[in-house]
Amino acid sequence: MSEAGSEAQLVDAVQDALLNSDDLQDFLDQLAAHAAAAMNTGGHIACSALVLRGRQERTVSAATGPVLWAEYQAGYDDGPGLSALRTGTAVLVYDVAAETRWNALMADASAAGIGSILAVPLRVDVGGLGAVLSFYDREGYGFDDRSVAAAADFAHIAAKPLLLAERLDRMVQRTTHLVAALESRTTINLAAGIVMGQNSCSQLQAMEILRRASNARNVKLRDVAQGIVEPLAGAAATRFDD
Repeated sequence: MSEAGSEAQLVDAVQDALLNSDDLQDFLDQLAAHAAAAMNTGGHIACSALVLRGRQERTVSAATGPVLWAEYQAGYDDGPGLSALRTGTAVLVYDVAAETRWNALMADASAAGIGSILAVPLRVDVGGLGAVLSFYDREGYGFDDRSVAAAADFAHIAAKPLLLAERLDRMVQRTTHLVAALESRTTINLAAGIVMGQNSCSQLQAMEILRRASNARNVKLRDVAQGIVEPLAGAAATRFDD
């Protein structure tokens, strides 16, 4: 790692990335860029960052540098990065062309112009959450023991800010889902009220009418409700404008 990539500067850079990011994806984009810069003494190292949120949850990834290639593409269920996640230790591929593990993946990496790969896990110590940084060099034998140590140092610096970024992102998602659910429920209740007025029926009967319409049309209940509410809301707005 270069003098410019001192620990204090890297800590500041990662913290600034956390403060200035709009979401987890934005933070990962910046993190990958800082990681590549910290390791990029020769000007030909790229980095990808990967966050896995459990088996059933979404994957968030980012890549930067001259080689915009990530190993976590569909069709591959293992590789240096995923192996690093699974074992909790760094994985080093000295020479992609000579590597006998992950043959199909290494063939794609070689075709993409990658000579060597170094993957280091981020120790976030949270169940169901995993993160890894993978570094790519155009040249074979681009990484050595010092590279592994430098990458591990960066991963240590980045682990807690990444965990915070992930938690904030999860909170935003939950809030977004809650707001959407409340809006959906409000629309359904309004539609039920309209049906009650049109048919002189109870709320339970109005809800049953909406559900039957939903099933008959094979559309979601909130979409049926939206179709009832929107025309009346538009008509009311027109009257007020007049």
